[in-house]
Amino acid sequence: MTSSPFKRWRQSGAAAVELALLLPIFVFLMSFPLFLGRYFWHYTAAQKATQDAARYLSTISEREMRDPALAEAAAALANDIVQKEIAELNTGGLRPRVAVLCGDVPCQGVTTSPLPETVTVNARMDMADHIFGLDFGRYGVQLNVRYEVRYVGK
Repeated sequence: MTSSPFKRWRQSGAAAVELALLLPIFVFLMSFPLFLGRYFWHYTAAQKATQDAARYLSTISEREMRDPALAEAAAALANDIVQKEIAELNTGGLRPRVAVLCGDVPCQGVTTSPLPETVTVNARMDMADHIFGLDFGRYGVQLNVRYEVRYVGK
């Protein structure tokens, strides 16, 4: 017995319909891992930037830490390190907010109290999603990265 060509044509049409129904589901399922990969790429870049800035700040001399002008200049340089290292990331048009702390206070020079035990760099930034069109609010997904290291410049 031979099968009719009409029956074979109807089966190939069924495969096209199945593909048309399943393709949007597959595209959606693939977009989630790609978005997570992009999120972790942004987080890793921000973590490396805060680590580099904190490592620099932890090695400034005691003289720099005690002088208000030099301590503020070192904090500004640490801020610039973070800003430049994450400049290529898509942050939704907003600059990352960076806080540089010597101990528990902003680095403005330690004149009377003992030198801080730690220095901390905290970066908050937004990751806008312009690739997949996902809407996460006005600013996107917020990343908050904090790196604390012992002050060794004593």
